[in-house]
Amino acid sequence: MLRLNLIIIIVLILAVSGCVTTPVVNYAPENQQLKAQVSSLEEQLAQLKQENSQLRGQLQQQADSKKEVRMPSAAEIQTALKKAGFYQGVIDGQIGTQTKEAIKKFQQAKGINPDGVMGSRTWAFMSKYLEN
Repeated sequence: MLRLNLIIIIVLILAVSGCVTTPVVNYAPENQQLKAQVSSLEEQLAQLKQENSQLRGQLQQQADSKKEVRMPSAAEIQTALKKAGFYQGVIDGQIGTQTKEAIKKFQQAKGINPDGVMGSRTWAFMSKYLEN
């Protein structure tokens, strides 16, 4: 009985395996298309890496060329304010009430919060008058 079952199983396996055929599929055109896409993407990646490198270089140049911000002396502030037309007093190197008011008026005219304090943003605008 066991032998008969074994023979039946073998015959069924042979019958089924003989009926199953593997279709022949030509994947060459699809492979070529995918290879072309990969090649195109690799070229784009190389170009983007080159652009990235150039931009990093430009950014570094800009960072290197930025002027160091130096806060001015009281006399320089008064001189710049006078040249800009906001200070009429004597340049005495003292930040008094008249100088603070002139700073506030300058800040207000430039759209800066008029707090009367000479910060880096205010000086960035005002230093141009000292250079002239």
